[in-house]
Amino acid sequence: MITANLQDMVQNDISGERFAKAFAWLAETDLASLEPGRHTIDGDDIFANVMSTTTMAASEKSYEAHRVYADIHYVIEGEERIGTAPVADAEALQDFDEASDFCLYSYPDGDASWSVLRAGDFCVTPPADAHKPACCGDAGPAALRKICVKVRV
Repeated sequence: MITANLQDMVQNDISGERFAKAFAWLAETDLASLEPGRHTIDGDDIFANVMSTTTMAASEKSYEAHRVYADIHYVIEGEERIGTAPVADAEALQDFDEASDFCLYSYPDGDASWSVLRAGDFCVTPPADAHKPACCGDAGPAALRKICVKVRV
């Protein structure tokens, strides 16, 4: 499932060559055997961060957004709720860090769009979306093993 606002289509275009490489890497790689950390796919244009974490209550997290990279969130094991909101409507909680392409934001959780990702599921969060990944569901915090593929847009 990919949802987006049509006015952000230029920023949200996932039909390009870099996205094709990223999805091919996900499809062709033994993801379960990957060690945590960064895995280079195509230099700094496409790389994957493999992580093992514990999901948290959404109320304990902030939204985040990037300007240079879109994220492909892919669940290897476990389940995560991920909230998305228009970054243009979110309130920055800090100055944007250009070096790490990262900023934290506040946005009312009740107004965000929420998706549940299970093993094998993915969602794409382009720069137009603030996102709150690795949130737990009603059952509470649980183990999550996921990959965040960063694609330069």
